[in-house]
Amino acid sequence: MKTIPLFVISLFLSLQLYGQTITGNVFDASTGEPLIYASIGVIETSVGTITSEKGSFKLEVKNLPNKSVVRFSMIGFKAKTFTIEELANKENTIRLENETYKLPEVIVSPGGKLKKVGTTSFSFKNICGWGGMDFGKGWEIGTKIDLGDTPKRLKSLHIRVYKRSYDSSLFRLHIRNIVDNLPANELLKTNILVSISKETGWMAIDLSKYNLVFEGEIALSLEWIKVAGMDLNKLITANGNKQLFPAVTFNVKQKEGLTFSKWGTEAKWAIQDNSSPSIYLTVQ
Repeated sequence: MKTIPLFVISLFLSLQLYGQTITGNVFDASTGEPLIYASIGVIETSVGTITSEKGSFKLEVKNLPNKSVVRFSMIGFKAKTFTIEELANKENTIRLENETYKLPEVIVSPGGKLKKVGTTSFSFKNICGWGGMDFGKGWEIGTKIDLGDTPKRLKSLHIRVYKRSYDSSLFRLHIRNIVDNLPANELLKTNILVSISKETGWMAIDLSKYNLVFEGEIALSLEWIKVAGMDLNKLITANGNKQLFPAVTFNVKQKEGLTFSKWGTEAKWAIQDNSSPSIYLTVQ
């Protein structure tokens, strides 16, 4: 099977080499409630993780300089940064404050037909995705979608699943503006979690309840949050490697669009031009 090079197997394995651990909990500063699935990462590296359902975290940072900066973030909250030196050798309590947004008035013309924007076709021979069980927390794959010059209301998200090796798999949706052809600022104001439930085929996610209105070019991506229940009968191979491993994979359309990927919550974005995950939106 031919695949695009998004399965960074060596990177999965390298994460096992880290030994020094920073631990702690992340809370909502205003309510005191734990922040579930908050993002934690060392800036411009692949080292990162997300908080558990209890708001706790463990971050492996061995061999990184003490002055390396760790960023704590969550959609809808102000990010905080600390050096490894500030966080080492103690149980940390991190409190993030709510972000206050002043939303501009957006006028959307009523009615109108639904329109599909994005990559609506696919190939069975090309795939992209995530492998492993825990290594990929916070890693993202996405594409650029042009909504046009007038505001569009997002109705639904459609993803072409190639294969899925788990009983359940949870992802977070991101929508960002694009600066210098790279994803930049988060445009969503609330966390939108997406459960990939289909084993294969097109899957639709209803977005109408979130009242999302955007225009122009956006970067839409999915972030790996967690998986459970690995099915040994649904393992896959990739990149010519005959060894079977668990994964969530999407179909890809070659010679169309582009792919954004980020292998760490604070890692740099990479671009693969002329191929796109089979992901599209219906808009009105």
